Amino acid sequence: MTLPAPSDSPKPAEEAAGANPWAPPGPDPSDRAGAAPGGVPGQGWSPVPPTPGAPYWGPFPYPMPAPPPRNGVGIAAMVVGVVGLVLSLAVLLFWLSWLPALLAVILGAVGLVQVRKGIATNRGMALAGVILGVLGLLVSTGAGVFVVSEVRAVEKERKAAEEADQARYDAAMREAEERAAKERERIEAERKRLEAEREKAAADEKARRLSFGQSYTYPDGLKVTMGKPERYVPDETVFRAPKNSRFVQVRITIVNTGSANLALEGAGLPFVRDANGGLLLVLIDGSSRMQVPTGSLAVGQEVTSLTAYAVPNTAGESFSVEFNHGSVLKHVTWSGPVG
Repeated sequence: MTLPAPSDSPKPAEEAAGANPWAPPGPDPSDRAGAAPGGVPGQGWSPVPPTPGAPYWGPFPYPMPAPPPRNGVGIAAMVVGVVGLVLSLAVLLFWLSWLPALLAVILGAVGLVQVRKGIATNRGMALAGVILGVLGLLVSTGAGVFVVSEVRAVEKERKAAEEADQARYDAAMREAEERAAKERERIEAERKRLEAEREKAAADEKARRLSFGQSYTYPDGLKVTMGKPERYVPDETVFRAPKNSRFVQVRITIVNTGSANLALEGAGLPFVRDANGGLLLVLIDGSSRMQVPTGSLAVGQEVTSLTAYAVPNTAGESFSVEFNHGSVLKHVTWSGPVG
């Protein structure tokens, strides 16, 4: 008994020849359950090799979706480029603009590379980022140069102002020192003048304090010689002579040694004082021995003044005679023993 051939056994060559040669080969039923899409047994279905002598069309591929464009780099380049350019336009913020501007140039260059590779499609944004970044760098550089130049100019002006102020201060100090030096010189000259005047006055005062028998010549040429006191015996007196007194006579010789006539102003009766400074009484008697010069004295003319005084016994052993002459009444004093 002959067994029928299984349905999945190969068909005879006749049947194969009678089949449609343009139809794609069907899958092998034996491999559907145990073969994978890659043709590995047990992993799914795989195409059956073509039958010898029949054309093979292969499996039709499934359509693959295109990947989305990577435009983030170009967008970022344009955004940071705008930020860098805006910051560069603010002169005080130029030092912040170079970093976003530089990032814009770098990201824009990366975006252009991606566009050339077909990864990205926003060439305009990437190019705008590069342009904005370059502009931001240029503007920030220019702003930096401008700010540096302005700072240097301000610093130069400040130094010039300080130098001018220092020069004015030095000039003022020199002027003040010169004024102070002149003032010191003036004060020193005034001090010397006053000292000289004091010395001259002291010398003149010393020169105007003489002893009996010495002479003194005034600046106008009036020479006065005070003789030594002489004992005097009064005659008839108008006033009663005081008791317990000594009577002396004072002789003064006056000569005009100058070049013009001299008025005997103040050259009348001299002031006579005792040792205690008290004024002595002038004796006026009826004799003609008393002589008091008056009027003026011609050049070379000489006159004599004679006066008598009562010196109390209690007034000491010395007395002084003061002679005055001139409009200022410059006095000269002679002193010595009563005699």
